[in-house]
Amino acid sequence: MFNITSMYIDNYESLQKLCDDLTHAKVIFFDTEFMREKTFYPKLCLLQLGFDGNNYAVDPITINVQPLLEQLVSCETLLVFHSGRQDLEILFNATGKLPKNILDTQIAATVCGFGEQVSYAELVNKLTGQVIDKSQRFTDWSIRPLSSHQIDYALKDVVYLPEVFEKLSREINDKDRKKWLLEDEKALLDIASYQEDPDNAWTKVKSKNKRYADVTVMKELAKWRDEQARKLDKPRRRIVSDDILTEFAVQKPKTTDALDKLRIIGNVSRETMEKMREIVIKADTLPKEAHKKAKGGARDRFDEETADLLKILLRYNSAKLGVVAKLVATSTEIADFIRGEEVQFTSGWRRDAFGADAEKLLRGELVFRIKDDKFEIAEI
Repeated sequence: MFNITSMYIDNYESLQKLCDDLTHAKVIFFDTEFMREKTFYPKLCLLQLGFDGNNYAVDPITINVQPLLEQLVSCETLLVFHSGRQDLEILFNATGKLPKNILDTQIAATVCGFGEQVSYAELVNKLTGQVIDKSQRFTDWSIRPLSSHQIDYALKDVVYLPEVFEKLSREINDKDRKKWLLEDEKALLDIASYQEDPDNAWTKVKSKNKRYADVTVMKELAKWRDEQARKLDKPRRRIVSDDILTEFAVQKPKTTDALDKLRIIGNVSRETMEKMREIVIKADTLPKEAHKKAKGGARDRFDEETADLLKILLRYNSAKLGVVAKLVATSTEIADFIRGEEVQFTSGWRRDAFGADAEKLLRGELVFRIKDDKFEIAEI
């Protein structure tokens, strides 16, 4: 067990000392516990920090941790975390900024060949031999006081990070994959990805009937729902579900009678339905937008066979590199590539790993063959 008393920060004097000590840290290991089942924005419930051999659990519900958050995004110190997209979202929502120097051990593990989206517990076990208790995985972190067992559980998310970081860093250097890591971490530091545009909210609507919907009407309904969710700090589905929103965009009820005939499943207030009817009426007067051609639709025989050959090439090259094929390219990207669209694997390290060979294959410059009872791909 850890010495919980010395590591739990729930008063301003201890927080100030932590912030002072943090200025001398060479590497900061970082994690958060949060809740977002009932809110639009994630609610920060606990911060875990590790540096210089010490580990801290900081209570953001009991004390204002804004100075600490500002320090984390302003310092030049390397911030190490595992699968940190939502942790960075919390930092961005609180400060409007992102850290300057990061390393995500999940991305690092993937480029080193540990598989796709390897979990922290799995990675810790593979690299340190330790087994992490996940019994508190679904605990309500907003309830106070936290038990010593909960704090102990939370701290383990940073306790093993130094050893994981050290071993992954060594492997990245040995395999010369620093370039891979930096390229794949760029998306985490793209501020635009944390600034969601309500005008694009319709793209996140998931419903089997979406393809029948009026795109213009759906855009306006989804935009309204997104704005309401942000304003009330509630999940989008708590405003209105995807299926109901889609039903309005398909049926487009403009009268009270049409509204009454809708088949609505779920708890939706009459006030909400009337508001959505008003949006339908207004949206139906706007210029119409056609559906974009769905990706992954029917392709001709030539395209299908070309895709199959490219997938064989992808698996072959990925196996030689010791990484999962999905890290290099996806089936959707291959289909887009055949259509002549720009895709991720035509630039950066993915071009070296697969893209350049994919272009050669389309030009007829590669051959698949059996040589000495082994399959190989060679240039003509």
